[in-house]
Amino acid sequence: MDLWEKFEMNDKVVKVLKEIPPGSDVDHFGPAYVTIHQLAVEFDQRYPAVRDELDVPLGGRGANRHASLVEYLTTELVKKIKLYGDVYPVEAVQLSSVRLGELRLKGPGGRDLVSTSKGKGGKDLALVRLRPKEKAE
Repeated sequence: MDLWEKFEMNDKVVKVLKEIPPGSDVDHFGPAYVTIHQLAVEFDQRYPAVRDELDVPLGGRGANRHASLVEYLTTELVKKIKLYGDVYPVEAVQLSSVRLGELRLKGPGGRDLVSTSKGKGGKDLALVRLRPKEKAE
């Protein structure tokens, strides 16, 4: 059993995404997408024991198998979406890095929780959401 299964991550990720407000244009566009960074912050708020068990920071670089919770979620969700396709309850898209310098998420008191910059490689950011019902059936 791998760590994703051990921690019942599919159920936890779906639960977190269900608890994120869907956005004001949900009737036109479906549920709002969130960055993996936003998902990691919301996930960590609800399930801090998972990150503790993985022994990784929320974001940034670490020394273990997965450098951060952000990286772990990205890697595993991409694998699951590729493997299960349209039947997987989460879908992903990319946010272009064109003219995107930095993304910074703030916590209570204005404290930086996670930030990312596209760097010299111009890396796009992954966005995820629950697959709209009509696509999942």
